[in-house]
Amino acid sequence: MRVIIPLLILFGTFDLQANFQQDKPNILWVSCEDITTMLGCYGDVNASTPNLDKFAKKSILFSNAFSTAPVCSPARSSIITGYYATTIGTQHLRSEVDIPNVIKPFPKYLREIGYYAVNNYKEDYNFTEDELWSDSSKNAHWKNREKDQPFFSVFNLGITHQSGIFGNDSIYNARIDKYLGDIEKIDPETLVLPSYYPDSPVIRKLWARYYTNVAIMDYQFGQILKELKGDGLEDNTIVIFFSDHGTGMPRSKRALYDSGLKIPMLVHIPQKLAVKFNRSPGTIDDQMVSFIDFAPTMLEIAGIDKPETWPGHAFISNREVAKTPYVFATSDRVDEGYEMTRSIRTKEYRYVRNFFPFSPLLQPNFYTDQSAIMVELEKFRNSPGLTQEQLTLFAKNRMPEELYDVQKDPDETYNLAYDPTFQKTIKIMRGRLKDEMMKSFDTGLMPEPEMIRLSANSTPYAIAHDPSVLPIERILETCDWMLESKIDDGLILKGLQDPNGFVRYWTLITIQAKGGTNSEIILVMENMLYDSFPTVQIEAAKCLIQFGKQDSISTLLKHLNSVHDPLSLYAARTFQQIAPFLTTIPDLVHDKYVQLKQCADNGTLKNNFYKTYTYWALHETLEKGRKLKF
Repeated sequence: MRVIIPLLILFGTFDLQANFQQDKPNILWVSCEDITTMLGCYGDVNASTPNLDKFAKKSILFSNAFSTAPVCSPARSSIITGYYATTIGTQHLRSEVDIPNVIKPFPKYLREIGYYAVNNYKEDYNFTEDELWSDSSKNAHWKNREKDQPFFSVFNLGITHQSGIFGNDSIYNARIDKYLGDIEKIDPETLVLPSYYPDSPVIRKLWARYYTNVAIMDYQFGQILKELKGDGLEDNTIVIFFSDHGTGMPRSKRALYDSGLKIPMLVHIPQKLAVKFNRSPGTIDDQMVSFIDFAPTMLEIAGIDKPETWPGHAFISNREVAKTPYVFATSDRVDEGYEMTRSIRTKEYRYVRNFFPFSPLLQPNFYTDQSAIMVELEKFRNSPGLTQEQLTLFAKNRMPEELYDVQKDPDETYNLAYDPTFQKTIKIMRGRLKDEMMKSFDTGLMPEPEMIRLSANSTPYAIAHDPSVLPIERILETCDWMLESKIDDGLILKGLQDPNGFVRYWTLITIQAKGGTNSEIILVMENMLYDSFPTVQIEAAKCLIQFGKQDSISTLLKHLNSVHDPLSLYAARTFQQIAPFLTTIPDLVHDKYVQLKQCADNGTLKNNFYKTYTYWALHETLEKGRKLKF
């Protein structure tokens, strides 16, 4: 009996665990890359997506779903952690930061209660986490789990990535040839182009490639569903389809508009589970949803309470959960191009705040500029026949604030921010944005080199929560000077001499945004060439060079040769911006470029992204002659 009783207890435990696991629904994610709502079920007349359209009829179609960022890694960072990338410092593309132990990506919660969590196969979170997945590889599949084990399985379909339309006709046709028996190419002549795009045969051809790739992705999605059904799992598997952000075209990817942020999202809940979650198939849900809500929803489905610090809410639940009237999104460094843009989107309006308003919407970007679509668009840059909508593509700078009525102006080309009729709306949206930046402890208020430098023995998350390091409210008050019609010089002088380096930094940015100065301010900026913050030194030098003090270039050259790669990149991009103000290009810049080009040619820059982007920034100026002039 002493042997039998423990065995009974042991077998009883296994039975309880088996029953527990069988009670948990399987979850299948099928994500694709770089598309907005480019599906027939969303009313896109260009689309040929029969599998997803059929799937939508038995699913919940979310009509207001959005990414938290218009580029992959910061968006994926938010999906997997339940936090905004700007909260944990993962907002800059191809960066790698440490996250604190209190941040636990949600697949770990699922694994702790018995889920087999697998990812096939893209991660791209801007951080590395051990034991996040049961398997993350090209072979990861629900088929590899234990018998009756519930699974959370992710498949990422990459055919729609922006690079999918790159190459000449021969290269592109070879890429898609194996699918042509299952899908048909989209006819360029039938396309309806976005209102802000010029119309030409090349542009039509490239957009047709894009929609053809969407059709291929639709076919791939259908194959995954067939496999699920073939394994007899569709009756106990919640299937979620979505894209990682908007379209990978200029004025979409990297941009805080619907074209860059709005995503398709379809959620199928099998009949026996639909009752539990009080959801009906074939319905439209117009609640505002973003990636910040994905992690809480997965835990809700699995029966786990979400951490109190997660800002998002479950969009599928068997209980009443809070719904937000808006979503928040961010855009920061992409490759060598620095952004600092934030947005609030409600069902009626999109509000955009440009913290670097002197930057054009289409910033020089080596990766994008070599693409056929950008080469073709450049031909139209100074065309006299452009419409008002098309002119928005080529504006040399941006307004500090943008407001769009997304119901009347879905392409977001008519900025209402300075219309007297909408000042009440602007005030409300501005307040919401400020609240979100403060609540999320926005690490984007720290220029990237300083964030990395200051968090060397900590994490960006931790230092952003220290008001002695990052006084967020005071910094935002400084940034709001950009919104004033005129700023008192005394206020500027006070900001330039503030004890906090980030306040000094944003005061210099404000000077660039507003223009104008005086001799006293110039004297203070000359002293700031020796500031304790290297990025303050760089921004002071940039201002001085624009005001005719060309000898300040020595400060940029010093940091261009820094051993701190993020700082070297920052200096290289700044040089690109002030190059038009210089009478000669210093030899040291040419020497740095030659050194990096040799590294690029022999392959030693591979996976060293900061050095690669430094090379790109210098290449755009020294080889292509594409220059910014702030």
